[in-house]
Amino acid sequence: MNTCFDHVIKHKIERASDLLVSVSAHADIHKTKMIDLAFTASEELRLMAQEREPLWIFDVDKGSEALNMAEYNRRFASLDPSLEQIIRFITKGDPSDLSILNEINGLPSENGFISSCMTENTNSEASRAIGVVFRNPISLVNMLMDVDKWSEIFSNIVSKAINLAVLSAGNKENPNGSMQVMMAEFHVPCPLAKAQKMYFVRYTRQIDSSTWVVADVSLEAIFPTPSPACQRKPSGCIIQALQDGLSVVTWVEHNTVLYNDVVHYMSKGLLRSGSAFSAKRWISSLERQYDRIATLEANNVSTSSNIPSKEGIGIGARNGLLKLAARMVRRFNSNIFSNGWRALGVAGAEEIMIKTRCNVDDPEIPAGVAVTIATSVWLPAKHIDVFSFLQNEQNRNKWDILSDGLEIEEVIRISSARNSTDSVSVISVQSSSARRGITYLQESFSDSTAHYVVYSPVDVPTMHHILQGGSAEDSEGIYILPSGFAVIPYEDGKATVLSVAFEVMELMDQQQLIMPSQDHQLSSQSLFVAYSLVTETISRIRTALLPKL
Repeated sequence: MNTCFDHVIKHKIERASDLLVSVSAHADIHKTKMIDLAFTASEELRLMAQEREPLWIFDVDKGSEALNMAEYNRRFASLDPSLEQIIRFITKGDPSDLSILNEINGLPSENGFISSCMTENTNSEASRAIGVVFRNPISLVNMLMDVDKWSEIFSNIVSKAINLAVLSAGNKENPNGSMQVMMAEFHVPCPLAKAQKMYFVRYTRQIDSSTWVVADVSLEAIFPTPSPACQRKPSGCIIQALQDGLSVVTWVEHNTVLYNDVVHYMSKGLLRSGSAFSAKRWISSLERQYDRIATLEANNVSTSSNIPSKEGIGIGARNGLLKLAARMVRRFNSNIFSNGWRALGVAGAEEIMIKTRCNVDDPEIPAGVAVTIATSVWLPAKHIDVFSFLQNEQNRNKWDILSDGLEIEEVIRISSARNSTDSVSVISVQSSSARRGITYLQESFSDSTAHYVVYSPVDVPTMHHILQGGSAEDSEGIYILPSGFAVIPYEDGKATVLSVAFEVMELMDQQQLIMPSQDHQLSSQSLFVAYSLVTETISRIRTALLPKL
């Protein structure tokens, strides 16, 4: 097994809810309602995606379109007859299955609805963004209908996703009519903020020979959930074919969010701004990922004779680095922005969080206990200045404890043609005598909500093998322990919320690996090292960026 027993038994309530939704989704009365609801949502999404002003108003500050809620209510309030039928059914029918679910979740309800959702703290957020993606529509539709590929492409937004039920199965050649019930957890780039869990139905249909719609709509009205803080109104995308395998994607994101006292103050401003789960964030992530895939697919004949340099590297080296960087970023997102944190337990460090995971056979990391430690802090500096400081390798020895006093050199940089701030780098850190050194793989990117700098140490012989044109598949067996930063604008860009995270290993002896404990406790020395690593790094960043404070 990959994890300690405590990870196997945790979140029983959430899994019980998933199971009940999965089973109930196949009941004929629920299935019929969900099919009607999904089709209605897809039609609303199609109309919203194709409308202009006054439905959509361009927000100059955010560089995206925001929904005119008054116009939306006037235009689309009557487009939801299926939801009215569901309300009548739950009100007049026998909601016994929903009562059972509420009992398990321990939630107050009235006729199957979670009354706490409808409060003055509830706010609707909706936005639209348009992008061009290096993929044909059917390929994009198949990705969106594959829960594993979808959560991988959007790992910076989706913490966890499960396909609970298939209501209608299409095929890869013609996915028209595919429909499934899904559970997903969506996160903001702040470990102090809890990922939001939602149940929704996803439906795809072909509008014409070159146009597809993929629509989501929340199912909380049918299946109350343990975390009703966010509900998904008709959201998704319209995909239109262009020439040469390109697609224009119009993304609409429409959510109802409940702001309560549980939401951490550092993430509350981001959530209230409407940019946390904006359409622009989804589009920028989609474009970036498919730019990477297009690069990997281009000229994929490996060249092993090329000598790496900043001016150019061989195709084999390039692909190996890009694949390894993609795996590093996915692991970083999965570790840092998912739930499961607990307080470090050190006095005065209540907002430093930690999680542990026992590893026995995960080939991506060494055997032992993977320790992830993270926190978020407020800095009185512009987010672009913080990001530029962290991204620049010449500043590394100002904040990286292991690089202090050593020589830093960026050996390789692979930049995105679309966005120059998106890049993959190889950074060499060594002493002047070259008796000791290390290489780091680093990726820097943005998703419109935050800027990220993610890195991992890679031993020198392994990096040398990749740069000499080793097979891209060789990168799959390399240990990756990602650390890094998420830089979020705060207070209209005048300040920054900086999330800091590290993953390290506490090695275990053979007996511990054979019989991992149910609740592994880190040694006091390991806790001290983790605490010192975070606090010293933050202190160095403050000193470098804010010398007068």
